[in-house]
Amino acid sequence: GLYTHDFRCWLEREGITYYVVDPKRMHHFAPPQGIKGIRQTKTDKADAFRIAIYCSLFHESMEPSKLPPAAYFSLKRLLAERRQYVKQSVLYRQQLNDISVYDSVSTRMRKEDELAHLRNNIRQTDKEMKSVIDSDPAIKQNYDLLTSIVGVGLVVAVTAIVLTENFTTFTNPRKYASYIAIAPFPHESGTSVRGATRVSKQGFRQAKADLSVSVLNAITHDAELREYWLRKKTEGKHTGTVLNAVKFKIVLRMFAVVKRGKPYVNTKGYKG
Repeated sequence: GLYTHDFRCWLEREGITYYVVDPKRMHHFAPPQGIKGIRQTKTDKADAFRIAIYCSLFHESMEPSKLPPAAYFSLKRLLAERRQYVKQSVLYRQQLNDISVYDSVSTRMRKEDELAHLRNNIRQTDKEMKSVIDSDPAIKQNYDLLTSIVGVGLVVAVTAIVLTENFTTFTNPRKYASYIAIAPFPHESGTSVRGATRVSKQGFRQAKADLSVSVLNAITHDAELREYWLRKKTEGKHTGTVLNAVKFKIVLRMFAVVKRGKPYVNTKGYKG
């Protein structure tokens, strides 16, 4: 929320142990059956009670949270700034494509100038993000490991670092894949509904969209992923399903290189 950062700073200054929990996990938490009324009630008092129950049940298995370094917050802000420029530039490109005979030459020139300005802002933001990365050894190390993977560039790497607080809040690739909505979930209910396994429509969709660009790069330049892509397409698998599977493979590689502390090595070329 709006005050989370300031509140965490105060907690750390006061030496108070605290835990940061994914809001979606708390939202879907159902108290034990014996506690009547809490499941259905939605008031501030009931929510506070629900949080207290959650903490009493899981505090022993939870790792205390710690505020990330200043470089992390700088990256987070720069990434958000960059996304705004990209969003606006897409809008201006669409307007230029939809130019009408009734639009004046000066109108088109203004839009082209705005688009050029936005593109320059994106370049400057990228440059500043790289400078921030270089300023923090821990972030720099993981960034270099991530970008050793084919298809993982600046945006995908920084997004992963921001969403995982430099791989401290997420250590399990499947949980991260679930968070960004690329992990398949079974669709079933009782004995009457048995749907195909599918991904959740919830999650951090921008990270998922960024990985879509990575996939196109990966299946072009990575022999192993290209072979997988072609094999699944030959088997008649739906394009979206295969693309999602490749995204998950990239996520697995991302967590693997960070865990090992060594750059990714494509062993496909060494087989045989």
